[in-house]
Amino acid sequence: MSFWLRCLFLVSVSMPQVPAWADESLIVAPETSEVDISTEFSGKELKVIGAMRGPGDLIIKLVGPPHEATVSRETKVGPFWIKSATVRMVGAPSLIFLYATAPIASMLQPAEQQQYGLLFESVPVRFERQLQAYAADDWRKAFYRLKKKQGYYHEDDGAIKVFGNRLFMANMRLPGDLRVGKYTVEILLVKSGKVVGRDVGQFEVRLTGIEDLVWASAHDYPWLFGSLFTLLAMLLGFVLNVIPCRRMR
Repeated sequence: MSFWLRCLFLVSVSMPQVPAWADESLIVAPETSEVDISTEFSGKELKVIGAMRGPGDLIIKLVGPPHEATVSRETKVGPFWIKSATVRMVGAPSLIFLYATAPIASMLQPAEQQQYGLLFESVPVRFERQLQAYAADDWRKAFYRLKKKQGYYHEDDGAIKVFGNRLFMANMRLPGDLRVGKYTVEILLVKSGKVVGRDVGQFEVRLTGIEDLVWASAHDYPWLFGSLFTLLAMLLGFVLNVIPCRRMR
């Protein structure tokens, strides 16, 4: 803990050199600029440290890279459930974690929350095919419910620790199935129901080792990768089929 307190002190000392986004100075810095995913990766606890001037409430928003998702609706026919409709959605963040010193709804009015992207239901998402307004709204709500249930969209009002109304630190638990790309860490300082300070940091999630080679091959040479993968699967099946025959002889 003493190591992180020293880091917090250094961050606070550097505050005058950092331009403020709003009326009051604020700075945030993720623990690292890169998170490497290897075969043993099962998640990571990432610390975010920062400094502010004077007391106030804080909101930290972690946003992952955009992704594509397919949402299906099932209908019960007799004793069976069958898939009745499928919609593909694009553009929504793969992950949104909201950390705060108090419930966000108690800090900001809905209009302010929407302005700063703090309402899950207002996160922009596009549909690959045209839908009527009421149908699109139903699908959008279903998408957000699924993301919350899976743990990719969630809010935690107890994760930020504040030291002396000036320094703060938050522990963010990253899941094991992170998407590759850039992640944004945005910090908001709230006083009297208004955002008075803002700063943004970021880090990148990348693959290392064999995962990086497989991912790059699959994206750069999809047809070649698919053909080789199919050939290897056929070869493995042939070998597994031949071995028992030899043992029987």
